[in-house]
Amino acid sequence: MRKKSSSMHYLLDFVSFGAVVVFAVYMDWTTKDLLWSLWISSLSIGYFILVSGFLGNVLRGNSPDHQPGEKGEKGPPGPLLAVFFMIPITAIFGFSKVTFYFGLLAVVSILAAVIKYKILETDSIVIKYILHLFMNIPGALFMIAFFTIHFGGFHFVHSIFLNGFFPILEGDLFGKTPGETGFFFFDLIELCFRNYWLFIVASIASGLQDIIQILKGQKGDFMLEPYKNVIRMHLMIFIIAFSGALGVHQYLLYVVLVLYFFPVRKIAKDMREPGI
Repeated sequence: MRKKSSSMHYLLDFVSFGAVVVFAVYMDWTTKDLLWSLWISSLSIGYFILVSGFLGNVLRGNSPDHQPGEKGEKGPPGPLLAVFFMIPITAIFGFSKVTFYFGLLAVVSILAAVIKYKILETDSIVIKYILHLFMNIPGALFMIAFFTIHFGGFHFVHSIFLNGFFPILEGDLFGKTPGETGFFFFDLIELCFRNYWLFIVASIASGLQDIIQILKGQKGDFMLEPYKNVIRMHLMIFIIAFSGALGVHQYLLYVVLVLYFFPVRKIAKDMREPGI
């Protein structure tokens, strides 16, 4: 069974690698295209992993920040997270509508916990599950909002440097209002989706095994996984910039594609592990 599964993963990797190489040759890609395709792939797939990880935890009966690899531990109670998250929300937004509405959600979370553990006398799985959702939704919403800003902020800063050295969109962020800056960022995202969609699809296919494990709650570091790609992308910018100074950056394009999509790590891992 393991060999069949591995063969499918290898096939996806080889097909992804071949499709991207053909597409890169046909579209006459440069290192600029490679960098922006890595950027949009990291942003879109990483954000999907984070959101699906938090919501998946809640839907499976855990707290939103539960690390699936920790058996027997379901994370802090949802109401406790909701109350704790009121502190940074109040510090950032003050006594605003955002604070008020999240406070209401926190109260609902606490009431749901009281009903579930102190008042409710039923064995109905459906009712307990609904109460569980009310308990944990505030924490999940906060963590999604936090990582939207944190993870998205990393890519926003990267996009400023990338568009400065490898421009794909005309314009300068200096002197723009926050609204105009936001629209500029979304324009970059839209343009990259349109130009490099195949790279995103190939990246999903190449990392499908890890993505499926995260969706099933079988991978314990789903919050760290997207940031690994951020680090890899950051290092790639320096490598390509250095190779550009040496005048060899054009030759680096296909080397990076091989390292990114060719299943070297999977082959090495399978060679180390005994067959099943």
